[in-house]
Amino acid sequence: MNLNKALIILFCLLSVLVVVTIINIDSSKSPMSIGHNYFDDDMFIKNIFLVPEIVRSYERSKGIYRQNNILFFRFVNNSCNSCLDSQLNELLLFQEELGKDRIWVYPAYPDDRNSRIQLASELAKFNYRNIPADSLLIPTYEGEKRSYFAWINDEGEMDMVFIPDRSNVFYTRQFFIEVKKKMRGQ
Repeated sequence: MNLNKALIILFCLLSVLVVVTIINIDSSKSPMSIGHNYFDDDMFIKNIFLVPEIVRSYERSKGIYRQNNILFFRFVNNSCNSCLDSQLNELLLFQEELGKDRIWVYPAYPDDRNSRIQLASELAKFNYRNIPADSLLIPTYEGEKRSYFAWINDEGEMDMVFIPDRSNVFYTRQFFIEVKKKMRGQ
């Protein structure tokens, strides 16, 4: 009889522990806890300083773009397909809110017939222009080339750079909120 009571008590304690763990995991993923301190202006400024090679690359070639007050997305043809699809879907939702003229996609694909066909199909809903990888640098992280978003302000300067985290779309959405504020002059 004592063994049965001990097993029941142990089962109840384990059940409570599992419930508490699940609640803690869910609350740690909530937008309030992961995004609150991450997306302030200081973080975006630091973000630019963390990727100075992108800013220098843009400065060298900004005559190519001649666009101000836009958000652009830069990626390479060997990006993770599911990551790229996710990022483009988020960008499309943001574009629907702000307008197509405020968003540009700058892929770095080979300049061949197959790439042109692929880009025309995959990016039909966006303003895009295929730009060689050496014209606008794409950063690497642990050997992997990374896609990124960049905000170009009214003066044509790269104001914010954001390298999306493929495991958390919330950060990308928060970045878009900050871009929207800048586009509206807030």
